[in-house]
Amino acid sequence: MPVSERATGPGTGRADIVSDPTPVEPDQSTGLASTAPADLLAAGLTESLGRLAMLAGTALSAPRASVMFAGRYLLPGKNDAARSDGRLSSFEQELCTDVVRSQDKLIIGDVQVDHRVSGTARSGPASMHAWAGVPVRDQDDRVAGVLWVADRVARQWSASDVAVLETLAQVAWCEVSLRAALARSAGRAALAGTLEESLLPPRLLSVPGLQVAARYAAVGAGAGAGAGGEVLADFCDVFPSVGGTWGIVVGDVCGKGPAAAKRTALARYALRTAARRQTRPSLLLADLNQVLLDWPTDDPRFLTAIYAAVRLVPGGTMVRISSAGHPLALVRTANGQVREFGRPGDLLGVLAHPELHDSQRLLRAGDSLILFSDGVTEARRDADRELYGDERLRRLVAGLVDLTAVAMAEAIQLATLSFSGGHRSDDTVALVMKVPRCLGARASAVPSSFFTLIPVRR
Repeated sequence: MPVSERATGPGTGRADIVSDPTPVEPDQSTGLASTAPADLLAAGLTESLGRLAMLAGTALSAPRASVMFAGRYLLPGKNDAARSDGRLSSFEQELCTDVVRSQDKLIIGDVQVDHRVSGTARSGPASMHAWAGVPVRDQDDRVAGVLWVADRVARQWSASDVAVLETLAQVAWCEVSLRAALARSAGRAALAGTLEESLLPPRLLSVPGLQVAARYAAVGAGAGAGAGGEVLADFCDVFPSVGGTWGIVVGDVCGKGPAAAKRTALARYALRTAARRQTRPSLLLADLNQVLLDWPTDDPRFLTAIYAAVRLVPGGTMVRISSAGHPLALVRTANGQVREFGRPGDLLGVLAHPELHDSQRLLRAGDSLILFSDGVTEARRDADRELYGDERLRRLVAGLVDLTAVAMAEAIQLATLSFSGGHRSDDTVALVMKVPRCLGARASAVPSSFFTLIPVRR
């Protein structure tokens, strides 16, 4: 299903859905998994993946982009033809099949001179000179499809371009998982479990020389689900950026349920994509704001987020931070002083030009950075409905003497959980980054990155 171009963008995004994502036997004539004609699920998937392809084309300034799926996953074929329901040229079909067969990316700067395609029976259309495709992998690391972009002129695809495609390929599979869960789950709790990995990383990446830990307390009977299996929308992530910088983010989408969960997944991966090109937090959040405004939806939702760009420097760790409508971060120094870090900014997904600010400071050995969602300070005591509050959190953090990042994150969650009597109306995230007292060395027996889900009762 073709998707219209943005007025300001050069690319046309499309998603070629061959069949609905169910386990099937491979089609012997094509070598690609196939099923019955696309149903309503596939039709909805076509629209959402088409928007994703449009995003890929815009991000890479490529005039053509597409996502191709067939069945739950594609299998290496016995010939060079890939089913496409007439949507792709034969040359594009063959390039997609090459990606599937090799189960690896295929990057071509100029189809006229690349030895893999030039001088063969395969020749690209005159309107296409450069092509880049990456596999879309499922949760078992099997190839489930291909995300690709093409340009009318020869170009050198940069490592950053490829990283953007690979990040968006992860988003594509999250979208397929969401649609499949919506179609098949017997209840909303099953859907919540499927979405959990889209909203929260199964583990935080290790940041060399630092301790990073997160604790996520989800309301309801299971991680990621609220009462009745309702999906919640707090998120956190840690990922590499450019120039030796790492991105750390905590955010909160308005509302609950599948619509909020989709917005959460979009925000997480949009930030990862933008961080491949720049490090300034306010600009990254502004990019996310534009993505949220441009994303076609009948259910727009705003979100808050706080983003920290972290880089090791002589004498400590330089942190630049920006908040978009989110609670400000706390910094605990090695001597126990606790102060807010950053300046308030506008929330995202509402204004065309939100007011966002950057703040910077050097964290030295023993200092800690604490990011959290409003569910922490808005936890309520059953007896009198009093809020846990900012001041109580500061006193708690000040008393966390000589603890690892893991222990600090756990202490914050357990303190608010105890305060509320184990009953919460919102999920919470507490993420702690600590500069070890011995720079360059990790605390013994403590992983540099740690992530845990804590189910709690409403």
